[in-house]
Amino acid sequence: MKNIYKFIASEFFLALYFALPISTLFFIAKGIPFFQIMLLESFLVVAMLLFEIPTGIFGDKFGRKWSIAAGTFLFIVSWIPWLLADNNFWLYALSEFITGIALTFYSGSEEALMYDELKYIGKENQMQKYYGLYVGIRKVGVGLASLLGGYLAIKHDMPSFYLLFKLSIVAEIISLLIILTIKESPRTRFGNEKAQQPQKAMVFLKNGLTLLKNNKKLQRIALLMIFSTPFAMILTWGYQLYFQDAHVSNAWFGVAAGIASGISVFTSIFAHKLEKWFGVDRSMLLITLIPPVLWILMGLIFHPIIAIILMIANWSITNFREPIFTDYQNRHIESYNRATVLSTISLFGNVYALIMRPLFGFLIGYNLALGFILLGIVILIGSLLFRVKTEHTQTSEQIFVS
Repeated sequence: MKNIYKFIASEFFLALYFALPISTLFFIAKGIPFFQIMLLESFLVVAMLLFEIPTGIFGDKFGRKWSIAAGTFLFIVSWIPWLLADNNFWLYALSEFITGIALTFYSGSEEALMYDELKYIGKENQMQKYYGLYVGIRKVGVGLASLLGGYLAIKHDMPSFYLLFKLSIVAEIISLLIILTIKESPRTRFGNEKAQQPQKAMVFLKNGLTLLKNNKKLQRIALLMIFSTPFAMILTWGYQLYFQDAHVSNAWFGVAAGIASGISVFTSIFAHKLEKWFGVDRSMLLITLIPPVLWILMGLIFHPIIAIILMIANWSITNFREPIFTDYQNRHIESYNRATVLSTISLFGNVYALIMRPLFGFLIGYNLALGFILLGIVILIGSLLFRVKTEHTQTSEQIFVS
């Protein structure tokens, strides 16, 4: 369990992105409109498309710890072009591209590391609980950083913006140092048997694609996860424009994000309770249908107090998803190529994001209310079209036991 707690601690420091409440305002002040901000996000997604599978294979072949460490190192490196960019769109784009590569080193490997650590000690049935704690601690970091960042940059001027960026770099360096102390347990295919011997990269990929092709349950879960995505990244960037249109005070930009992240701690940690309280069928409906309703309401209501409430609710409820989807996917994947399969699923999700983020970036930049409403409708359709029920989450072994 020591490795898991170290991993959780490293995530706390990685989540200390102090500039979160002012990132969009920073770009707007630099003369970069919201549509171009989403275009920058496209460079991030393109990098993820190119590197998702190779880094997933890297994690399976050389170790999830080293994949995560490489990703954290690249997060730090990505600040170099950012700090040099000034008004240069292409340097910001380079920074986003490097960030995208960094994310792919995390993608798959973070879930695989935790699941296999739990599996190694016979506690894989507690994945929702511990991954919820992992996500929850991330939200604690985001919340504290948002509160402090909002306070330090309450004037919304450039010197305070750059101070927040520098503080974020220091936090990422601390995260990397913690990751390097992790001693990864041997990965196994069945419980505590001997670790798999290294295999050729294409074997990981071939087996992963075969699993996705043949396992209809895993397909269904992956499709719902992708097409019901609540577009948290658009909310992170877009809520600042929403608050401006709703005439929300500057003091609330950081406070609202801090409160939302604080509530998200509980939604993440207690996500594993949803199945117990409501069952799989109702739980999946709740976590996929509430976000699109909130997006639609945000497109209709621009009262300052209600805007704050809707933003906090949308941000908070979104965080029920990750621990639950993570658990349901991992139930259908074996240990030896877990990171590769998860990265392959993430690859398909990134293709969808590459199409939708710029599209909604344009719509929101053109008409924020219309963009939010259409975004909610798209999520709602995906949630209903690929609805997941109890039978989709159960493996053959679980069905036999029940």
